[in-house]
Amino acid sequence: MLQNSKKKICIIVDCLSGGGAEKQAANFSKSLHSYGFKVSIISLKDQVTYDYEGELYNLGKRESSIKIIKQIQKLFAFKKAYKKCNADMYIDFRSRSRFVMEYLLHTFIFEVKKMIMMVHSYQIEWHIPKGKLFKKIYNNTHAVVAVSKAIEEKLNQVYGFENQVYIPNYITIDKREKISTLDAQDEYIVAVGRLQNDIKQFDRLIETYHASKLSEKNIKLFICGDGDDKESLQHLISTLQLQTHVKLLGFVENVSEYIRNAKYLVLSSRVEGFPMVLIEALQQQTPVIAFDCKSGPSEIIQHKINGLLVEDQNFANLKDAMRLLIENIDLYMDCKQNTVSSINKFTEEPIIQQWIQLITA
Repeated sequence: MLQNSKKKICIIVDCLSGGGAEKQAANFSKSLHSYGFKVSIISLKDQVTYDYEGELYNLGKRESSIKIIKQIQKLFAFKKAYKKCNADMYIDFRSRSRFVMEYLLHTFIFEVKKMIMMVHSYQIEWHIPKGKLFKKIYNNTHAVVAVSKAIEEKLNQVYGFENQVYIPNYITIDKREKISTLDAQDEYIVAVGRLQNDIKQFDRLIETYHASKLSEKNIKLFICGDGDDKESLQHLISTLQLQTHVKLLGFVENVSEYIRNAKYLVLSSRVEGFPMVLIEALQQQTPVIAFDCKSGPSEIIQHKINGLLVEDQNFANLKDAMRLLIENIDLYMDCKQNTVSSINKFTEEPIIQQWIQLITA
């Protein structure tokens, strides 16, 4: 798509590792590159595990150990990288809750009309500092992009931005032959995400798995991801005597293989934005179970069609759903058969066209 070859796009991220928004940013860089855009990426942290395209400005290297000095250095490094990118449009995927830092960025670095501000969570305060000032600032940017319809509705209620757009996350079509390298002896269900119990609630998931008695059917629970709560989760696993059946796998590069070979994927989050892991699982022909939390799952899951949508935060119902999708073979096979066709609207081509229209407007 060479018509876009002169358009320069800069993606701004906290990092390129660990989370769904970060993975989406990395994939987005590859999509933009394939459509003829010149891509650059500014990353605040030296955490890069996802594949990306474009020139990377890694601001996390050689940081001072003194916090105030580190922040000042990073601000100047940010300004230098921003100017060097000289992009036609800057798309900001970061968390943006710190009032002073964001005020400095918008005052001394950002060209407001060239900024597109992503809102990736239903907790919109993670992406927009509170106060009337940032309502005015964000309203003057090129666009504020909500990745789910529920986020879009909340932004309308709280801010009423005139430049607001809804563009969901997307997946790229995996054309590679799917050959598993995993040991096929284990039957298991899988959960994926940062080990952050206040959001992902993996502690409650482990307790629910224990109550479901799936271990008695020798169905294991694998959890892929790293985070601050790893030690407490290991302690919980030991306390419940589930060491044989619950495995914390840490960060795994071949997470798609673990998802593809699972019976199903379960999402037990308190809050989300537009959980990529659900559509990634469905792409791998793996049914999903998720709370109907704010936001995203209800826009992806068709109840008893491609998975099960559980009343938000009802762990008793989650337990029953986890058992149901193991015990009801007909329901399971129906859901499995409908996985891939259910996510056609979340594939790259239709959504990138929305992005191109927004960027070039």
